[in-house]
Amino acid sequence: MTLELDPEAVLAFVRANQSLGPLVIFFISMAETIVILSIFVPSTVLLFGIGGIFAAAGIPLMPSLIAGWMGAALGFSLMYILSAAVGPRLMSYWPFRTVAPFIERTSAFMRRWGRWGVAIGHFGGPIRVLIPIVCGISHLPPVPFMVANLIGALAWVVVFFAPGHLLVSSTWFKGLWQSVFGG
Repeated sequence: MTLELDPEAVLAFVRANQSLGPLVIFFISMAETIVILSIFVPSTVLLFGIGGIFAAAGIPLMPSLIAGWMGAALGFSLMYILSAAVGPRLMSYWPFRTVAPFIERTSAFMRRWGRWGVAIGHFGGPIRVLIPIVCGISHLPPVPFMVANLIGALAWVVVFFAPGHLLVSSTWFKGLWQSVFGG
């Protein structure tokens, strides 16, 4: 079975539903920071690609950028609150008990980087979802956690969403698109 997508049909659909764009980015960004959900959300590819599609459809950058920032920060915050409330016994529940070696690596990472490990952790790939859990269990105070979380979430969405949008909305790309595809 071949999946064929007409680019014009995709752009027409996105334009017709552009008010939902920021909400989509919010949920993708939040899902990337929540245990279990993050396994199913290839956010790096999705954010870059959707950024380009949004630009091609004429959807402005800032509302989606802000929504992605808030989604990533909220996801980290929810995991932090859950782990702070449950404490170390969280590690006895699935799926946490199956990732003990990664928890230790994440703890070592946090010992090395301190509070700024939260901001850096947004870029941490597989340990991304474990950062707020380690912080909650180890009782990192909420204010330093949130400051670093907000900074890291903003930097993360700017790095992974904005480039796709900026590239496709650039004069260079539009000229290239016209010369290659005649559109």
